[in-house]
Amino acid sequence: MSKDPTGNLSYKIIEPIPTRIVDHSTGTLNTANHPHAALLWLEFLASPEGQAIIDKYEPLKASVFTPGSAVAQEIRGKELSVVDMDHFPELEESMAKVFAAFGFPKADKK
Repeated sequence: MSKDPTGNLSYKIIEPIPTRIVDHSTGTLNTANHPHAALLWLEFLASPEGQAIIDKYEPLKASVFTPGSAVAQEIRGKELSVVDMDHFPELEESMAKVFAAFGFPKADKK
């Protein structure tokens, strides 16, 4: 949108806003050489300082629960649909229903 000289590009946030508590891109292997260092890294990423760095370099990737983050500002006052750990086992089935409802094409199996 910042590169659109006409200002015609925009986005709409649907409600309830689908969100989840878990970030699958970060974790610690149980065979890691330095698991305690890895846990300290994860703790730093969850801290206000870590979230500020994520917000700066990966816009809209900080936690929705981080006060002042770009995401938190974007969704302020809107309804959330949170997939928490109690609902996590149902996520795959729910996503399949969403894809079916939208009618996304499926890849041919060969």
